Amino acid sequence: MNSTGRIFDSARAAILATVACLGVVFCAPTAQAAWMLRILPAACADGERVTLRDIAAPDPGFPEDAWAILGATALWAAPAPGQSQTLPGAELPGRLRAYLKDAPVEYVLPMQLMVRRGGRVVQRTELENLIVDFLTPQLSGLPGRTWLSGVETPEYLFLAEHDRLAVEMAAGSTASGPGATELRLCVTGPDGRTVSKVAARAVVNQTTRVAVARRPVNPRDGVLTQELVSFEERNLAGLPGRPWDGTGLPVRLVRGVGQGQVVFAQDVEPMPVVQKGDKVLLVYEGGRIRLQVDALAESDGAPGGRVTVRNLQSERKVIASVRDKNTVVVTER
Repeated sequence: MNSTGRIFDSARAAILATVACLGVVFCAPTAQAAWMLRILPAACADGERVTLRDIAAPDPGFPEDAWAILGATALWAAPAPGQSQTLPGAELPGRLRAYLKDAPVEYVLPMQLMVRRGGRVVQRTELENLIVDFLTPQLSGLPGRTWLSGVETPEYLFLAEHDRLAVEMAAGSTASGPGATELRLCVTGPDGRTVSKVAARAVVNQTTRVAVARRPVNPRDGVLTQELVSFEERNLAGLPGRPWDGTGLPVRLVRGVGQGQVVFAQDVEPMPVVQKGDKVLLVYEGGRIRLQVDALAESDGAPGGRVTVRNLQSERKVIASVRDKNTVVVTER
């Protein structure tokens, strides 16, 4: 959690004088007098000393002229070129007060500040924007309403001066459908070689109409009808399967679905034309021989599917293919 510190009573004389010349007036030290600065969690310094502009960002409403002056304030010594220094957030108020004196500003502190000499730093907001820009065109082909959420990136990335940063899909990941998408933030050097790859993540949300049980529905309810299911807008992200799209009728459930729950494609099967207990004609076909006897279905079967039947003459059970609701066939080769 960030902590908030305050540095204000009366502004530094030098800053006040310069600001006054610009026509900008610091307010007297009251509860509403301070301007807000946010100290960044990571920063790069180009010179031998860290400046306030290197490590801080003014909130909206901070006067530009005042920030131009205050931001140029030199602070502590920067690390050696290519090196970093880490400062705990608890130490920052004292360090800032030593250089800013009584400047009328409030500031929001990170848990720690890491400063690197040279290069550049990409903050989380920019990383998130890169991911959104990368994924958005890939969502255009999805039906329904789509958007991104749950974008996860590092808090910051340090880059060398000429490094390039791009987003790519992680191996085996895709943005072709809803759900979590694994990505990589790829840093390449000026010679095109990969410097590093950092994991990132985003959730693709997609709302579309899906079948939902109007009441608890079970396989024994038979054919799914409008009385049993309705179609409602649902977010597909996070659903444990592909929703049934209402095609392939007539169908029935293979497992129970509770009221208000989504009906998935794996929950349905074609409605059998032959059901257990039906009397059917069992046909034996082989070469020039064709025999037929009465039989009783011992299981359910869809057209073209297999079903167990019992020959009512011999009481022998056989597996046959369903030709239609009245006929099953055993073919001898």
